[in-house]
Amino acid sequence: MRTEGPIGLDDDSEPEPDVAVVPGAPDDYAHAHPSRPVLTVEVAESSLALDRQRKGSLYARAGLPDYWVLNLIDRVLEVYREPVADSAAPFGWRYSRGEILDASGRVTPLAALGSSIPVSQLLP
Repeated sequence: MRTEGPIGLDDDSEPEPDVAVVPGAPDDYAHAHPSRPVLTVEVAESSLALDRQRKGSLYARAGLPDYWVLNLIDRVLEVYREPVADSAAPFGWRYSRGEILDASGRVTPLAALGSSIPVSQLLP
């Protein structure tokens, strides 16, 4: 798990998500940033619109399968999956599936289908 570290999506983009779960060990990334996190999370308050639209479109364009926005304003977890091309999106891609879970909900990461996390444990 990486916190606020860059991920190399392509030659022009190295965003720094709040949390990225990447395969392998830290030594695997001694010479290059990870490029394909299995889970990408942004914690959003003042950056909520940016995280939903621009970063969501950027992560969808890179084909990242599981993108979460921990929305501190509404105290919910927004789960985005299934990237699809969309010329109206900022980077030409968006997520076709979105789900909003409140504190009583549970979320299952795509990379760990046998596990379930209470959303209440993710919220401050």
